Amino acid sequence: MVRMPLLSVEESDELKSFGRPVSRSAGQPFFLEGEPGDFALLITKGHVKAMRGSPPRIIDIRGPGAIVGEMAVIRGQARMASIIAFSDVEALYLPGPVWLRFLYDHPRAMHALLAMTDDLADRATRRNVESELAIEQQLAKRLVELIDSGLGEPADDGSVLLRFNQQDIATLVGAKKLDSVKKIIARLKAADVVATGRQTVTISQPSALRDIADGNLTVT
Repeated sequence: MVRMPLLSVEESDELKSFGRPVSRSAGQPFFLEGEPGDFALLITKGHVKAMRGSPPRIIDIRGPGAIVGEMAVIRGQARMASIIAFSDVEALYLPGPVWLRFLYDHPRAMHALLAMTDDLADRATRRNVESELAIEQQLAKRLVELIDSGLGEPADDGSVLLRFNQQDIATLVGAKKLDSVKKIIARLKAADVVATGRQTVTISQPSALRDIADGNLTVT
């Protein structure tokens, strides 16, 4: 199914006339869990990670065209997650009243936002079901999702570089212990499916990783 875009070109241009540009370097927060939800952000460049809990766990990654912080404004409640720049990020700052008025004036965008929220709920349900899978398959699924989201840096040899450390990957899997993910990564390295570096994971064989994600291959 083809999903409708959250914003049309005309709607995006209109929002730009209302908001103001803001930016953050990698690792810097736009806002933190528990803070007042008095503005939304339209990501225009780069990716952000949504983090929740203590210690913080990555619950989602959003890229260009995504709106973050929108539900706190709509619900009039505190932030349910922190939004941290994953890379250098540029965004459009939308004051709460401006965001709400825009939605009231643009039913199509409101519809698209509801569809996006439903998609996020479906993804959370799917991950909950997948939590019963072996950690190896869960890990492969999360790595494939990162590649498919555009966060991977492809090389000429077909490999893909992900700028994530093993702790970040463990939080994406939801594994309670980092050691569990480290053991699986060690086995994937031994099978030449992945390689690790300083704060990076290189997917040496993306097709093999997808086979593991689909349950058609195992290295354990």
